[in-house]
Amino acid sequence: MTTASPGPVVTTGSGHVLRVLALPVGCAVLATGLAGATGHLLIGLLLAAGIALGAINGLLLEAATARLTPDTAPTRKVIVKSAMGRLGLVTVVALGIAFLARPDGWLVLLGLALYQLLSLSAAVSAAAREARLG
Repeated sequence: MTTASPGPVVTTGSGHVLRVLALPVGCAVLATGLAGATGHLLIGLLLAAGIALGAINGLLLEAATARLTPDTAPTRKVIVKSAMGRLGLVTVVALGIAFLARPDGWLVLLGLALYQLLSLSAAVSAAAREARLG
């Protein structure tokens, strides 16, 4: 898919998915390993579950974005409906895990926040690199 501007609208493929998942998977493994080494495996698993939920949301966002084409020009209503469905599903699952894993279940929400920080830092890094090469 390309537009009048140079380059594809969205880059997809297995290599792109690998790049999207590399940092979250590494952080989840690190959190689980460190927590397990200190005798608090459940804490690491809950953080990893939150990071995994964030990564799933990111992949679902990538899939939704890949379906957009310059020709179809989706309406705002379609985009908002897609986002709300995705975020609603992730929220229900995260709160369900948090409720079932009391009192440490809140760490799932912390894992989601950690994923957002990872995602934001990756986006800022890519934008800075693009501005430098520019």
